[in-house]
Amino acid sequence: MMSGSSIDLTYIRDSPQCGSLIWAGYPGELGGTAIASVVFGQYNPAGRLPITFYPSSYVDQVSMFDMRMRPSNVSPGRTYKFYTGQPVFAFGSGLSYTTFSYTWYNDSTIASYSIKSLMKNKYGTQHVLIQSFQVNVTNTGTMNGDDVVLAYIIPPQVRRDGVTPPIKQLFGFERINLNVGETKQVFFPLNIESVLSVARDGSKWVHPGEYHIVIGNQRMFTIELHGHSTLWERFK
Repeated sequence: MMSGSSIDLTYIRDSPQCGSLIWAGYPGELGGTAIASVVFGQYNPAGRLPITFYPSSYVDQVSMFDMRMRPSNVSPGRTYKFYTGQPVFAFGSGLSYTTFSYTWYNDSTIASYSIKSLMKNKYGTQHVLIQSFQVNVTNTGTMNGDDVVLAYIIPPQVRRDGVTPPIKQLFGFERINLNVGETKQVFFPLNIESVLSVARDGSKWVHPGEYHIVIGNQRMFTIELHGHSTLWERFK
């Protein structure tokens, strides 16, 4: 499948005649060679979808005159961050000829911080580091290949001042190459920018609550922020 945007591919996903799907976007003059190398197993793909593939009913649910990203009473929302429906293929989806397993390196799975303490560090550095995450990735299959490790943060699902928070938000990704049986460590720093919430006037806030860290498809860590909602930066 070569396309520049989302297409309803439900019939391919659900067909017993199709074992997999290669979405190549617009691959250029060497696209044929690249696709053939994947089809015949000469190359182990590690691509991840950069967009969300919606069902065909999506065009009747979202008005082209409404550019808002967040869901409303007349829209299911846009992109992986806000779409409340069931995608045909989700942002970040991808297959491989091998398999990978993730294990959590850190000793604990939860940490607590006060918003007041984060505010004290604001003036000492441009990017305030909250936590650094370390994950072990192992190639558990029978073929060498790349893996693209995606790190998401799930903010508290609390609607504030009429603003709906994202379902989840990508804050880091890393492509690594692993031989069969090999394990590598991947690091993801979580800075304050990843937990900020943007209000209607463009100002940025730090809100209390539980923020869950999901790496790949596994929920691995929880950050608890305590205190009161605090203004981090006004829109200029």
